[in-house]
Amino acid sequence: MATTKTRKPAAKKAVSDSYLYVPLGAGQLFVEKTRTLSKKAVDFAQDRRKDAFRTYEDLAKRGEKLAKSIRTSVATRRAVDQTKIAQSRIKAAATSVRKAVGETADATKAAARKVS
Repeated sequence: MATTKTRKPAAKKAVSDSYLYVPLGAGQLFVEKTRTLSKKAVDFAQDRRKDAFRTYEDLAKRGEKLAKSIRTSVATRRAVDQTKIAQSRIKAAATSVRKAVGETADATKAAARKVS
C-alpha cells in the first residue's frame, strides 16, 4: 500500500504540471499554425500576382501585335492616302470658294456703281 500512496501524489503532480504545460503547448501550436497559414497566404497572393502580371504582359503583346498589323495593312495605307487627297481637295475647294466670294463681291460693287 505504500506504493499507491506515493503514486497518487506523483499523478496529482503530473496533472497539476500539465495545467502549466498545456497552455504553453497550445500557444506554440497556434504560433506554428499561424506561421504556416501566413506563409501559404503569402505564396497564394504571390502566385496570383504573378499570374495577373503574366496575363497583363500577354494582353499588352497581343495589343501591340494588333496595332502593328493595323498600321502596316494595305487598307490602312489606302485610307491614309485617301484622307490626304481629301484634305488637299477640301483646301482647294475652300480657296476656290473664297476667290468666288471675293469676285462676286467685286462684281456686286461694280454693278451697284453702274446702277447708281
